[in-house]
Amino acid sequence: MSSKTLPRQRKVLRVAIYLRVSTTKQLDGYGLDVQDERCRAWIDYQLKNTPHTIVDVYCDGGVSGKLAHRDNLDRLTADIEAGLIDVVIFAKLDRIGRTMRNIHRWVYDVTDHGVRVATADGRIDSDDDMFGIQLSLLAYMAEVEHALILERTMGGRIKKISGGGWASGTPPYGYMLDEDSEPVINPAELKQVEMFAKLALDQKLSRGEAAKAMNEAGHRTRTGKLWEGNNLILRMRLAVRGYVDFSFSGTNEDGEEISTSYRLELPPLFENEARRKALEAALEDMKGAPRTTYSNHLLSGHLVSECGHSRYGVARSQHDDVIYRCSNPATIAEGHTCKQIPGKETEGYVWDEVSKLLSDPAEIMGLVDEWLGTVPDRAESYRARLEEIETSLSKLRTTRRKKIALLVASLDDDDEQDQQLITELKEEIAAKEKKLREEQERISEWLEEAEHKEERAQGMRSVIDRISANVQELSTPEKKRILELLRVRVDIVGESKSGRAGGSKDPMLEWHREKKISIPLGVSDEQWGRVEGILAGGRKPKPEDRACFEMLLEKLREDKGWHDYDRDDRMGGKGWGFFYRLARRWFMDGMYAAALEELAPYEGAATPVDYTLPPMKIYGVIDDSPEDVVKSEVGERTPSTKGITATSAERAAA
Repeated sequence: MSSKTLPRQRKVLRVAIYLRVSTTKQLDGYGLDVQDERCRAWIDYQLKNTPHTIVDVYCDGGVSGKLAHRDNLDRLTADIEAGLIDVVIFAKLDRIGRTMRNIHRWVYDVTDHGVRVATADGRIDSDDDMFGIQLSLLAYMAEVEHALILERTMGGRIKKISGGGWASGTPPYGYMLDEDSEPVINPAELKQVEMFAKLALDQKLSRGEAAKAMNEAGHRTRTGKLWEGNNLILRMRLAVRGYVDFSFSGTNEDGEEISTSYRLELPPLFENEARRKALEAALEDMKGAPRTTYSNHLLSGHLVSECGHSRYGVARSQHDDVIYRCSNPATIAEGHTCKQIPGKETEGYVWDEVSKLLSDPAEIMGLVDEWLGTVPDRAESYRARLEEIETSLSKLRTTRRKKIALLVASLDDDDEQDQQLITELKEEIAAKEKKLREEQERISEWLEEAEHKEERAQGMRSVIDRISANVQELSTPEKKRILELLRVRVDIVGESKSGRAGGSKDPMLEWHREKKISIPLGVSDEQWGRVEGILAGGRKPKPEDRACFEMLLEKLREDKGWHDYDRDDRMGGKGWGFFYRLARRWFMDGMYAAALEELAPYEGAATPVDYTLPPMKIYGVIDDSPEDVVKSEVGERTPSTKGITATSAERAAA
């Protein structure tokens, strides 16, 4: 009986895939996906005729390759030592480690267990006869590659700076690059720097006033724009510093920043070092919030009348209070009707509105973040583009030398057409370089603005975080600092209910309210005949007496202020003080009460109600741009339903 021999079954290879990424960006999917795809492609090709199975995928995500021990690498090693793995596949050799010592130790330990080790890029395979030599060579190269990252990315630039050349970006205002790309003084811009020094140091102008003066003198930025306060300060700070700090950085495989810095001294713009230092100090003072013209009262510089003029606070010692007057120089005769308003009540209301925002730090932080928007991302894109431009300029300069040298070598020096070709080539390359320089300048300006915005946002976050807990206990200077930081503006958009500020403090109105005596509607000839002698007070009546009495009744009926009658034609153009003193004498000496008693039979008007604040709009202007205004419309002493923390949709509706 014959026996039948069964065919021997081939062993099924147990395959392990090892993946590793170092940075968070890779961990989000980029590096892992690519490694896994390449490893599986190697398995499909190399083991297509061999039974095999992938037993596991070992993945160390966001773990540095310089670490000898990693969770999943250690697990893989344990499985190999337990005889559970036949083949290990890596995408690249440096997935194992960063140093020759770590790579050699791990690979040789694994192969001693009879395991095949290979990389998906085809450079390493322990089944290859050249495995030992290749492993040593590639492990060495991996370590050298890691060490040379920084040298590759910045070595040439450092060498350029050390020789006095310019590494990257645009030079500060007041400087330009010569033909050898070395920084030299720009004569035209130097004149602007010197003019700014006179404006800031000698004339003590604010940044906004200095920008206006420079614009009026015909000066412009490099890109031809009008100067603005913020941009002017940014440019001049860099100009007067006298040096530029270059920072170069590279990122190794582990996501670690490796960097160095180098300071390049610039030719001095000022012969007098003391003046340069004085200007530098003045510029530091100008960095903060815009200065307000009036600083003694909380809302000076923040409160704006219907006529568009700002209001300023005035302390009235005789009334022991503060009022806010309009700065419009026009008189009533010229159509100016803005009434003074009480300081204490107005300041209290505005600060209450601002406090609502400050009491919720998360809300204002959200507004700051919303205002900042994509600025950080844009700033990064600007920096990346500036790097690209600098690389292009460097290549262009190298190309220019090579092309011109080759062209000169191949052409006839005496041939005019050949010389014309050289000229055209130079002009073509110069035009390209000019275009890149112009773009570089524009983007540098955008970057400065973005960085200034980031700096301002950080300043707001810091201050809000510091004061939010005790917002009601702040001093007036601290409150002013907050208003300036948020650039609060309060627009008066209508008249007060009674028409005069501080009505409750007017003793004559209080007398009317207490005695419940109405105020005569007018003064006829008959009525005047009954009170003329009383108001004369024993002296001979004067022509202006009747006009002043009629004005006094009008003032009380409409609850107007004394200043509303300054230089009134009805009293011969005399100042409001004359009117005030005469009316006060009538009241204090009892003549006014006696005159009102005589006019009691005639029709009168009820005493005006107590004073109410005029309707206002409060703007928390985080930025000067119209789209960045945070609004709150205020009613008559009634808290707004929107508040200063209005949402985007509410602001759009407003």
